[in-house]
Amino acid sequence: MLFRPTALACAVAAVFTLPSAHAELAAAAPDYNMEVIVVTASGFEQKLVDAPASISVITQEELSKRPYTTLLDAVRDLEGVDIGETRDKTGQGTISMRGMGSDYTLILVDGKRQNNHGDIYPNSFGGNQFGHIPPLDAVDRIEVIRGPASTLYGADALGGVINIITKKVTDKWMGSVSHSRTVQTDDAFGNDITTDFNVMGPLIPGVLGMSLRGSFYNRLSSMPQYAPVEYPNGEVRNRSLGFGAGGKTVDNENEVFGGRLSWTPATNQTIWFDIESSKQQYDNTPVINDNGTKEYPVGTVDNIDSIWVAGNFCRGFTPSSGGNQQQKCADGGGTWARRANPQVGYSPTQEFTRDTWSLTHEGKWDFGNSFVSLSYVDTQNHGRTLPFTASERELLLAMFDATGEYAGLSLDARKDLAEATFLPREKRKMASNQYTLDAKLDMPFELAGQHILVTGAQVIRGELEDGVFGIESGTPGAIQEHNMWAIFAEDTWDATESFSLTAGLRRDDHEVFGSQLSPRLYGVYTLNEQWTIKGGVSTGFKTPKTTQLYDGVVGFGGQGTSPMFGNPDLKAETSVSSEIAVYWQHPNGHNFNATIFKNDFDDKIASQPCGTGTNVECSSTGEYADLGYATSTKTVNIDKVTIEGAELAGRWAITDSVAFRANYTYTDSEQKSGAEKGRPLGSSAKHMANLTLSWEATDALNVFLTSELRTKRYRSWDPIKNEALYYKAYNVFHLGASFEASESVTFNARINNLFDRDFTTYNIAFTQCSDTAASCIYDDNGANGYSATYVDDYNNKDKARNFWVSVNVRF
Repeated sequence: MLFRPTALACAVAAVFTLPSAHAELAAAAPDYNMEVIVVTASGFEQKLVDAPASISVITQEELSKRPYTTLLDAVRDLEGVDIGETRDKTGQGTISMRGMGSDYTLILVDGKRQNNHGDIYPNSFGGNQFGHIPPLDAVDRIEVIRGPASTLYGADALGGVINIITKKVTDKWMGSVSHSRTVQTDDAFGNDITTDFNVMGPLIPGVLGMSLRGSFYNRLSSMPQYAPVEYPNGEVRNRSLGFGAGGKTVDNENEVFGGRLSWTPATNQTIWFDIESSKQQYDNTPVINDNGTKEYPVGTVDNIDSIWVAGNFCRGFTPSSGGNQQQKCADGGGTWARRANPQVGYSPTQEFTRDTWSLTHEGKWDFGNSFVSLSYVDTQNHGRTLPFTASERELLLAMFDATGEYAGLSLDARKDLAEATFLPREKRKMASNQYTLDAKLDMPFELAGQHILVTGAQVIRGELEDGVFGIESGTPGAIQEHNMWAIFAEDTWDATESFSLTAGLRRDDHEVFGSQLSPRLYGVYTLNEQWTIKGGVSTGFKTPKTTQLYDGVVGFGGQGTSPMFGNPDLKAETSVSSEIAVYWQHPNGHNFNATIFKNDFDDKIASQPCGTGTNVECSSTGEYADLGYATSTKTVNIDKVTIEGAELAGRWAITDSVAFRANYTYTDSEQKSGAEKGRPLGSSAKHMANLTLSWEATDALNVFLTSELRTKRYRSWDPIKNEALYYKAYNVFHLGASFEASESVTFNARINNLFDRDFTTYNIAFTQCSDTAASCIYDDNGANGYSATYVDDYNNKDKARNFWVSVNVRF
């Protein structure tokens, strides 16, 4: 059976595609307006309701009514989209679509790929990829496809596609400036300050035009605290929150600057050159936490105390935890040994940059429309340092244990020598660059009905440089290439006045894992002016990351101590998604749509233990095998996953001035194979709802109340009861208003988290313990000991009630 009968769902608004028709679409189309003309996933203009996909659009008008610092702020209200799965070390979130994590969402700017082909943000910094976005004032709209879209867009479009479409250069000088500020009611959280601008106009009227854009975002640090813990014996202890998902963040500055030259050599042709530079910076200065301990916000900054670490291990065998480890090692045939475990990898400041440029030609001909673009994306991660090579660890161990030539030296002398020898660490260069050549042609013709055929090709040439590549052989700094090409064709056939059929096929060829075919078939049937039924089957795929394909060390965990290994034999992850939807629209402005979807996901890539005592052999461990690191982790294809769900959305025009909008998403995922068989995929909320009640009080004043409901977000698996555990449900309200003071000035304001929900709450269970338990807390008499087990109510510690205000000036 294709769908579960209890599932129900929907797809909203409008679409996106390559920029070839961006110029034709009217800006600021309201949400849920199914009559809006969009450039669909088929690559040409058609009504939203006729689009062969589940799609949504966020207009510039909608974006201006909310805080906007990352892409998450823009898409948080859409059905099928979850931004609450996690937070990285810098406090940035990720985007999950239809239960697929952020790695499976393709990000485009004006139809051009922005995704890095390798892991440029290892060790929990992945949310930063959603911070490299154009300034608010330069954005025309953001279009979203939910579900696989690889037929036209290739790799990474496994879960969906988000396309940020910027404003077209105009034929008269105009511009805008926006400034906003967030003020917290709880001074434990930091304020946000943003400034955006965009200016454009002709240099030679009708021939040459230009635009300039920029933004500056400043987010001050947040240091929330848990409520103190009072033990049954009367003792009180502080419990410290962590950085990222724990709610703590550091001072953060984001800058984006860009420009465009647009040349019209003929009335049917446009050529433009676009360039943009983006920088994110985070302060990694250590702080003293609630327990009086020094901690580094995003990673341990290299110092003599962090590298002066060593310990025992079992070479050739992995003993079970607990008991006499040395005896267990001997019983298992291993050798008891020692190794250094230096913790390094971070500088006092973390910086992420992205530089892009593109050259595009667009033509409108008698036979159809053409689009050709060459684009370049360079992303770099600064502020990381190289972990120790195997030979460096051996030398450090000799200093630590005072063996060999270091015998007889004092501790201070040996530490001074180690500091002079190993510090400062060499910078770990991490850079991903990619050239992409896109070409597309759409041509109408008649054959047993009207057709529009879209054909195209894509060539990608990329490199990933990571200082740890080659470190297993003692020669770090290798470069991993990422080269692939693709051709595709898709035809939309209007078989009758009421039925159209879209069929497409794409072939991608990657120089490492080979070729991949991505077909799709989608039908749209218009019953009458109010009712439309549509549905079909789409496929998606994701190439393994360039990092994952490297045959050797690809990164380190444990603050630079434990190597992780890649796998050159990985296959592409693939998905097949089926959906059926019904759309209804009323002449008075009411509308509703519901979609049921199912996604079968194969060859999921995950990390598994490898080496001694496992069923997986590590790849090219090199010199690290001699230090006992032959047992580590390796990326492999292991899992099959099924995701089913439903999406609902609608709008009710209660009166001419009052409207109610709502959407609901149900997502149910299950891993069908692998080590976590039977468990959900990721931590998407099973139930999500967004509601907005808006009132046009006057022609100039709009007031709105929004609500975000999330329930049954996966926490972990209970091995005893063999069932899923979930975080606590929550409902957060926001109250906002927009006032157009004049034709050129608009004020916006919003109270976020209106009822001040506290996301730092937790449950606690106490257990009496003996004096041998290290976690025991005793009373003043040294007796009556208790240990505590904590369970947080929420996975992310979002901010308390705060006030956001902005002003937009147009000229």
